[in-house]
Amino acid sequence: MPRSETLICDTSFFSHMWRRLRTPARYEHWDAETIDRIETAILSISVVTIAETRAGYLRANWGSSMIEAAERHLRCFHPIPVRRRYVGEWARLRDAARSAGIAISDNDLWIAATASRREQILVTCDRDHVRIARDLPVEVVYLAPPV
Repeated sequence: MPRSETLICDTSFFSHMWRRLRTPARYEHWDAETIDRIETAILSISVVTIAETRAGYLRANWGSSMIEAAERHLRCFHPIPVRRRYVGEWARLRDAARSAGIAISDNDLWIAATASRREQILVTCDRDHVRIARDLPVEVVYLAPPV
């Protein structure tokens, strides 16, 4: 049996996957072959995504039932800690982005550096990751968010 690939899901993709569960019709434009690939993969998230998600629901003042639903969704993904070995890659990506005039958040850089150093595919709904894809030694799978 072939081994499943591991995909690192950024915060934008994580968020849209959760929304897709509630409103699938809004995501019918996503390529079926790509969705099949995602559904058969091991899905991972950086602890950065966990932190961004929790900050988001605190800022939005969600109620306990919405927070619990978000936490259940977070538990569907394998968490990856930030490691010291990602620091140099974060710095390299930040320098490359700034040199190219690309503004990208530090959190997005941590997620990209994690995927890069782990040599795992990055899945995103964020154009910022697409804009730095040429500087990543891994595949970047982009799924456009609904309009």
